[in-house]
Amino acid sequence: MSQATGWVGKLLLAAGAFRVAPLQGEMTLSFLGRIADGYSLTVGSLLSSVTEVAGQQDVVGALQGDSEVFLNAAARDRVAALCRVPQVGLRRALPAWAREGPLGPSKESPTARLHNGVETVAAWGPACPGCVAARTGRVAPARVYLAAHQRVCPRHRCWLMSVPGGGGRVIGLAGCPEVVQAQADHRRLLRRSPVAGSAFEVAEAVTAWWWAQKWPEETLWPARLCATVPEGEEPGRWRVLARGLVTYPETVAVAGMLVDQTMRRRIATQVRGHLPFCLGDLPVLISELVRCLRRPWLTDRLTTCMDGPLFAWAHKCSKAAEAPDGDGQRLLWKVHPAHRPRPLADELAQHLQEVAGGEAAEAPALKRRRGHSRQADGAFEAGLTRARAYAAARGHLATRADTLQDGFPLGTWMSNQRMLRLGMLAWRGAALRALDPYWDTPWPTLWQRTYHQARCHVAEQGPMDARGGFPGTGLSLGEWLYLQCTRYPDLHPEQQRLLARLGIDAAAARDARPRRRSQRFGEQEALAHARAWALEHGSLAAIGISTVHEDYPLGRWLSDRRGQMGRGVLSPGRAEALTRIDPWWRPPWHLCWQRSYEHACQQLQQVGGGELVAGFLLMDRPTQEWLRIQQRRYHLLLPGQHDLLKRLGLKPETAIAEAPAATASTSVAPVWAPGGPQGDAEGAEAVGGLPAAALHRPLGVPRVGQRPDHRARFESALVHARAWAAIHGHLAVPRDTRQSGFTLGMWLFSQRNRAKQRARKGKPASPHLGQLAAIDPWWNPPWDLHWQRNYYRARDCMRAGRGADTVGGLPVGKDALGIWVKRQCTLYDSLHPEQQHLLAAIGITLEAVRTRVGPRDSRRLTTTPRFDTDVAHARSYTARYGHLAARSSEEHEGFPIGYWLAEHRQRARKKSGTSPQARVLAGLDPWWNPPWLFTWQQQYHQYRTTRVAGQPISPGLQRWACKQTVLWDQLDPPQQGLLTAIGIRPEALR
Repeated sequence: MSQATGWVGKLLLAAGAFRVAPLQGEMTLSFLGRIADGYSLTVGSLLSSVTEVAGQQDVVGALQGDSEVFLNAAARDRVAALCRVPQVGLRRALPAWAREGPLGPSKESPTARLHNGVETVAAWGPACPGCVAARTGRVAPARVYLAAHQRVCPRHRCWLMSVPGGGGRVIGLAGCPEVVQAQADHRRLLRRSPVAGSAFEVAEAVTAWWWAQKWPEETLWPARLCATVPEGEEPGRWRVLARGLVTYPETVAVAGMLVDQTMRRRIATQVRGHLPFCLGDLPVLISELVRCLRRPWLTDRLTTCMDGPLFAWAHKCSKAAEAPDGDGQRLLWKVHPAHRPRPLADELAQHLQEVAGGEAAEAPALKRRRGHSRQADGAFEAGLTRARAYAAARGHLATRADTLQDGFPLGTWMSNQRMLRLGMLAWRGAALRALDPYWDTPWPTLWQRTYHQARCHVAEQGPMDARGGFPGTGLSLGEWLYLQCTRYPDLHPEQQRLLARLGIDAAAARDARPRRRSQRFGEQEALAHARAWALEHGSLAAIGISTVHEDYPLGRWLSDRRGQMGRGVLSPGRAEALTRIDPWWRPPWHLCWQRSYEHACQQLQQVGGGELVAGFLLMDRPTQEWLRIQQRRYHLLLPGQHDLLKRLGLKPETAIAEAPAATASTSVAPVWAPGGPQGDAEGAEAVGGLPAAALHRPLGVPRVGQRPDHRARFESALVHARAWAAIHGHLAVPRDTRQSGFTLGMWLFSQRNRAKQRARKGKPASPHLGQLAAIDPWWNPPWDLHWQRNYYRARDCMRAGRGADTVGGLPVGKDALGIWVKRQCTLYDSLHPEQQHLLAAIGITLEAVRTRVGPRDSRRLTTTPRFDTDVAHARSYTARYGHLAARSSEEHEGFPIGYWLAEHRQRARKKSGTSPQARVLAGLDPWWNPPWLFTWQQQYHQYRTTRVAGQPISPGLQRWACKQTVLWDQLDPPQQGLLTAIGIRPEALR
């Protein structure tokens, strides 16, 4: 005989054999207690006996009045033998019987584990005594698992209340018939709506939150509480225990209202796409609550409510219309942990702590809820202190994200609090609202900051005058206020109420005028400053972009007008007004020439006027040098410049007669320009020893290096170029390269630009550039200069014998050089013929390339046009399948058609226009490169091909087709046309 058989026989001999049947839904420990009563044992003794093996018991956990026990298979066999009930019947009646129990040391010995608390034990309550007596024939206490709709025994009209640490209580409902009726309504609601269970959890959180408010207007709950209190029960403790009983009818009523789809649609319609700022923004919700609860005073209580579970549900209900169906429903019925009712065990512990007055001997340690840690509370208090200082200084908490308060990142802290607002603890939300009622708004925080600016303006100057164009406001604030008026009907109702405090109501917003400064007035003001400047300085030439005249940005304004004149968008009237002030306000030559001319005029007036020859030697040295340059370059100047020089006395015959002497007497002068800073020695050298600012280049005059008188500068630059090439072997230098202090990179960059400009205009190359070609034939290649620099690096590396492999003799590796060489091998046939010639000089020939690249890439290397041969495979593929939606890994007759098409799609997306190759592919399949997801196109062709072939549609394709009908309005019109062609319409599969 086994150990189990011997143990059973021992008990049978001691007490006799009898059968104990379980109650439906009974807790396992309650069932064991009734068995123990039959054998005249305690539950603990029975568990010890059930798990005993060789004198050792295996019972884990503490036994309390509300505990539950989980047994392993060996222990369950022993219990079944004791009660003489088959395992099938026990598994059907006891919900926790088949729960996986603990394993013993040998994995076969009987083991029992006791559990306590709501984390591991489901909701339970005492079984109705009358029902137990009718079922078992005897009166014995029992505990059963009870769902939310099973708390009332309708036959005996009693409430089955669970009490932590005890066996529960049975409360008579003779004076509360509405509680019995509420359970019947609850069960009908569960049968009618699939989300009634989740809605009841939300409603339970709502009524528990109202219960904690202790509103004096509430009279039904206190009366129900007094009608159900047992004799000798302490009132405070009973208020904790009876919360679910007292609020049950209202909880069922609220749940029935929440599951009403019509009401939810009315809420979504009423918010008009906005999120509620408070429950007052949803009068339909408040009126429905008042109606179903018969409490008119709730309107005043809920209108200003901005937190709690009901507000969180309304907030999510407003967003549910925008979210997908699955996500919207899941989030709608999710109760945040901060809003869930606290377990009765925690509530009772807190009550006992309050009654004991904090004495540790009588009050147990209170378990802190999630989010209530001392560290979290301390961090919030630290942020609240900074927020209080910020609000005291500015009157609001509409901070920027980067706001710092005493070194504390207050902006980031406030952003985090706004994100957590719906799940925030009640005292934290109240503390922030005490500082600023609008600390978190459903509209952008930027709007709220600008509103506070307008509020400060109203406090100083009175209400806004919208009909008058918001006089007295700044341009930015006035434009913002006018924008709010134009959008007034679409604003949030609370935004409209805030604007009403500024004096902007619906009527004022309708009649508002824009706050824009008159353009005509602004133009007249700018012209007045320009006239004053011209009277003081004689012209407008000296005005730079940073010039300010009497706190007016005259330079920026005039620079904008010069730019508009150059683009041809300046109106004739404005141009004429400036011309009347100064005919040469925007000359056709460089502005520096005009400034030098004005300076020469001032010098001539200072020396007494008269003939230029007489006062020439009395002028300063820079002006003399500038005049000599004008004599020498007189034939290159524009007619308008000739007219201006005549006013100085510089005539054609004078310029021709004085030019040789001026050239002979030219010497290096200090680099100085009127109205500008000094230049450097290089700038003076660039113009042959003359002042850099004074010697500007008029329009149409050749640049440095293209005229004999500038050869000295060009030869000097060639010396630096030859020195660089002697060291590096080329002139492919970066733009920031300097050679012995000379900006060689920038100089070569300018030479390349000038050469390209002449080539674009069809002009022959400048003869002097041949000297650069003699130094480096590829100093100005027709391809990108980066390629040329990489080529020289590869050439130098390969000549040095570094980084060569045994296949083809080409550099390999993951460094920049190896990657560049591999790319040239891959794109060899698309390179310029001269590039291929250069690569051949370092060993990268077509034969070496074929050896270097893999077999997959070798298909791309051909001396014949690739596309003409590869597109034949695309035509063959289209003829067979009717489309070009091939997978990237697909091959057709040995050709990687998928990879080839993917490359052409990528190129087509990068180009702004349509290439010839793309047009050819579009002729084969108009949707070879669709604007929507390519996976959609593949699934479409897969569905179309399966349907045309008459084959059964797979479940995956059926789901795809149904999804298209659901998302029909979100598809592009071409997609809708393609689906219609194969019989998929919005009404076809719904």
